[in-house]
Amino acid sequence: MSTTAPRLLQVTRTERVTPGMIRVTLTGEELAGFPGHGPDRRIKMFFPVEGQDRPAIPRASTGGPVWPAGEARPVIRTYTVRRFAPGTGEHGELDVDFVVHAGYGPAAAWAAAAEPGHWVGVSEPGGRWEPDTTASFQLVIGDESALPAVATVLETLAAERPDVPVQAIVEVAGAAEEQDLPGNASVAWVHRGDAPAGEPMVAAVRAAGLPDGRGQAWLSGESAAVKELRAHLLNERGFDRRAVYATGYWRAR
Repeated sequence: MSTTAPRLLQVTRTERVTPGMIRVTLTGEELAGFPGHGPDRRIKMFFPVEGQDRPAIPRASTGGPVWPAGEARPVIRTYTVRRFAPGTGEHGELDVDFVVHAGYGPAAAWAAAAEPGHWVGVSEPGGRWEPDTTASFQLVIGDESALPAVATVLETLAAERPDVPVQAIVEVAGAAEEQDLPGNASVAWVHRGDAPAGEPMVAAVRAAGLPDGRGQAWLSGESAAVKELRAHLLNERGFDRRAVYATGYWRAR
């Protein structure tokens, strides 16, 4: 956890991006100075539990976080900053996208019920992915849980490496979950349907034709699929180990 105390922010609006994704826009005085720019910027979010209007958040100290005595601990989950606009409105705006589906957890349940004025805690962002200036092509892979990060990676590549080919392979439940993505990538949408999560994405990557040269790959999503694809890129596609950035976001089994 960051040595800086989480910021308490409020919902300003929500938007149903697709049937299975909700965008929550946050603002507040404590958003000032938030270092939210960059690709794949991950934050810890602190959600209030039953009986709380605001989540309990820890105070930062040299010995680690200090939680307020007598208050229930919040639900904490990791999400990706979809958009940070410091010059929008009075205090700036922060967008976070939540996947919602049958049996979703407490964080998505909070997002589904979020209304203007609701409170949530947000940590300082982390993330260390940067475009490789020597790569001759880019490969971006993810499922719907990774879509917010995929979008920020594509934005960065379009701004910093506009002449480098970008190929994106994204698995979603079906056509209704496709989104407009930024940048100039060639995007292949893979519809999961009734298949196990991750399997269609793995099959699509294995079947994909890739450009010649030294590639850089960013991939995130279901953990088993990410692990299999990382091994595939290293062992069968010849990617340099340092050029493959892989993160398992969740587990299907």
